[in-house]
Amino acid sequence: MKKYLMMGMLAVVFASTFTSCKTDLYDPDQPEKDAHALYEANFKAYVGGNIHPNQKWGFDQVFKSRAMTRAKDATITPMTGYPLLFSKGYMNLVRGYFPEDNNKKPTTLNTDVTSWEFQPSATMPSFTVSLIYSNTTAHDEVGLYYYDPATETPAQAKTFALIDDVQKGLGPYYQKTIVDDVWVDPSPTDGYTVWDEGVQKIQTNPYKVEMESTYYFGFYVKNGDKTYYTNANLNEKQKPAAGLVGKDRTIDDDLKNSYVVGLSDDGVEGSELILSLVKTPTVIIPPSLEWYRIIAEDLNAHDLDKDGEVDDTDFDFNDIVIDIAIDQIGKAHCILQAAGATLKIKINNDENLEVHKLFGVEQSVMVNTNAEKRGMKGASKPPVEFTLDGPFQTAQDVKIHVFRQEKWMELTAPVARAASKIAVATDFVWPDERVSLKTVYPKFPEYVKDNIDITDWWKNQPKSR
Repeated sequence: MKKYLMMGMLAVVFASTFTSCKTDLYDPDQPEKDAHALYEANFKAYVGGNIHPNQKWGFDQVFKSRAMTRAKDATITPMTGYPLLFSKGYMNLVRGYFPEDNNKKPTTLNTDVTSWEFQPSATMPSFTVSLIYSNTTAHDEVGLYYYDPATETPAQAKTFALIDDVQKGLGPYYQKTIVDDVWVDPSPTDGYTVWDEGVQKIQTNPYKVEMESTYYFGFYVKNGDKTYYTNANLNEKQKPAAGLVGKDRTIDDDLKNSYVVGLSDDGVEGSELILSLVKTPTVIIPPSLEWYRIIAEDLNAHDLDKDGEVDDTDFDFNDIVIDIAIDQIGKAHCILQAAGATLKIKINNDENLEVHKLFGVEQSVMVNTNAEKRGMKGASKPPVEFTLDGPFQTAQDVKIHVFRQEKWMELTAPVARAASKIAVATDFVWPDERVSLKTVYPKFPEYVKDNIDITDWWKNQPKSR
């Protein structure tokens, strides 16, 4: 009788245990509780308490939104007569920096920076700009753009057309002399010819420009339906329209503080038009992009062990690791570093940007998380770079979704709520597959719950993975 009783009790225990284990497993055929709710409850259990009410998961540390107000109008007026005079020596110096080859394309433009922009001097917020050279058969519009970098991006810049159609004639912009005191108007396309025929002097009719000393400005050429800017970020090919020339990027010959800017009207390295700027002492080279690393969980870190404790190894935060930088015009530059998920994860709501597709592996393969060292399907792949047009204000605006329960669910970083994505610096080393984040970085729970001033919780921590 005791034997039968023991067998019955074992059957009950086995049934109970089996049922308990089954509820812990993700079964796509069986509806489960809301994935976000489960994730939040178990995230709190993982860190051992409630989340700090001001916790913003690192996104507030690096990307701050700006009020987009409009810049005040600049004053741009043509000067009367031809007040600026350029000598043969000046022109020879310019020609030395814009040499002619058989294709009549300059070959020594400075292309090592993303933009050629300027800022008026605080003590001298006015300058002149004039055309001194043209060799184009196009009906180009040549203009100036400007914006307030404190409140605007280059894409919001105001523009002013200096020349509405080069082919109408260049007389209103500059004159040449081969014989002393005999001034003639150049033809629209005789730039190279004129400069090769012993021109002694050029005189120009410049525009006087006055604007706030805090503004940035640059130039553009519009050729048909294409516009090319001296700010590369505004161009399709991500290259500046041309470049600045001269020792220390100035030409200090007849005119002090004189800069020369070459402009391309076809997006190809070369210069069909040359402008001279006078009394503009500051050249602005935009700062380098600031990169931040986004680490994320795919909402599958919610299963409990049969003893009721959170399975810490689910929280490795390597299901997607992606570096993101937002440029001045709101484009997101992305470098996909790792994919430790076996669920589909897509970027920017684009299924062509699914992480496994980007790495060129099957969905069941984990990438760059050392999964293969733990007996799982893994691969090592080089990072994948791509750019999203946006516009985006912050890295947090780049959407990341995981496919669960037959639908796409967004990975988020809500204030004071459990985060499925977190912003860190690019020196962060993500954990290996199935290695708990707080095992590698013990300060993480404290950062989440108690002390949001620990903004570099991954610093000076063990880096073994």
